[in-house]
Amino acid sequence: MLVVSPRQASRAAIASRLRTTFEVVEASSVCQDQAGPWDAAVVDADGRCVKAGLALLDELLRLHPALPTLVLRADADRDFVLDAVRRGARDVVALTDDIVGRVTAARKGSEAFRAAEARLERRLRRVREAYREVSRSRQELIKQMGSLCADMSGSYRELASRMRDVALVSEVSAIFRQELDLESLLRTALELVLRRVGPLNAAVFLPGTTGDYSLGAYINYDCSKDAAETLLDHLADVAAPAFADREGVSVMRNFAEICQALGRETDWLGDSTMAALSCRKDGECLAVMVFFRDRRTPFDDKAASMLRVIGDAFGAQLDRVIKTHHRHLPQPSPEPDEGDRLSDGDFFR
Repeated sequence: MLVVSPRQASRAAIASRLRTTFEVVEASSVCQDQAGPWDAAVVDADGRCVKAGLALLDELLRLHPALPTLVLRADADRDFVLDAVRRGARDVVALTDDIVGRVTAARKGSEAFRAAEARLERRLRRVREAYREVSRSRQELIKQMGSLCADMSGSYRELASRMRDVALVSEVSAIFRQELDLESLLRTALELVLRRVGPLNAAVFLPGTTGDYSLGAYINYDCSKDAAETLLDHLADVAAPAFADREGVSVMRNFAEICQALGRETDWLGDSTMAALSCRKDGECLAVMVFFRDRRTPFDDKAASMLRVIGDAFGAQLDRVIKTHHRHLPQPSPEPDEGDRLSDGDFFR
């Protein structure tokens, strides 16, 4: 218990009241080197020591902010009490009051306050830990949401692309279904390629009964007439068999890739880029489509995808045309069974 007063008589009077219950330390001033902490303190601000006592109160609470401190003043009015409490005092007492009881009450209040403060600190610590955990979970959730949004965006783009592909396949198939004649079907296919892929040289090669390929239809975009005839004949002999058994669209972006696919006998295609596909149905090659143009306008992924759609729809319709044509051909008469054959002896029975 600390008793602070600039007057020795006041210190002794206050200390005598408190020594019956507490161990008392007397001091005339407050300094940093004083031993502590104490359970409570009483600061004398009675009589002429008002200003000095309040100054001692300020210095003591600056050095020991949590110390429960009482101010001693006999004639304390409302303004003085409010000023002392604002400075940090727990109570204002007079020497005639029950100082021991008031100090005890201040200590208990301080202990309760410190206990509540400790509980609050523990609670705040738990709240901070929970906040950090929530913050980590939030950051993880944000990452997962970002990944999920990216996946959903990719899935949406993929779905939209597939829907466009389905719509395109339906549109192309509807165009081809109107054609039941081979020549009209070939013309429609090449016209559709021109509209969808742009200017190019194109040729459709049809398989013959002996395994060779013949030119069914072609587009001459930038080749001279004589060169085109020679080139198309060569492609029928070289390119059509080379791509007949390949799945999908084969794209050759430069002369080196063309030579790798067809061999060195393609020197007149040195400045060209080429694409080829086999129109197949049930594992059988029904036609081979070959496209080439200047290498400055190569066949990109979009053009290759469009050629694949056109080639698949063309192959399906070509199969229908072939089957329809075969159904309308005159059927050979069936050979008579052995039991139905007449022998020479039957005419003489």
